[in-house]
Amino acid sequence: MRYNTLLGYAGLIPFILLPLLYVKPLLLSPEQVLELYGLYSALILGFMAGVLWPVLHTPAPEKAWHLPLAAVMFPILSFIALLCARPYFLPLQACLFVLLRLSEYRLGINRQYSKNYRALRNRLTTVVLLSHLSLSWLISIHTG
Repeated sequence: MRYNTLLGYAGLIPFILLPLLYVKPLLLSPEQVLELYGLYSALILGFMAGVLWPVLHTPAPEKAWHLPLAAVMFPILSFIALLCARPYFLPLQACLFVLLRLSEYRLGINRQYSKNYRALRNRLTTVVLLSHLSLSWLISIHTG
């Protein structure tokens, strides 16, 4: 599990560094930083929603139809927000990350995770949420 934990935290690096690069652009313009952030955020949300697929093969017939819908719905909504709702993308994306985590609780998927993995997911989701909200705040300050 230590390797998975390390990879989980490594996945936070862009969520931490890109907002800092927005404030202090070094190699990228603020617009490029936002573009990279949006793409990375959508990619990670899709990956995290894709984690639901293995759960499809466990016996839970009363909720089994929800899982493919949840696994596909989150990345699709993320890309729609990225393409069509650019000014609102960051708060919408933050909501999608939280809703994905809440869906895991609601659908009973969370019970299939180990205690350590549940704690890791909660920490990672919290940092991602704070990153989205912080960058949204930084943009509001920067644009006046």
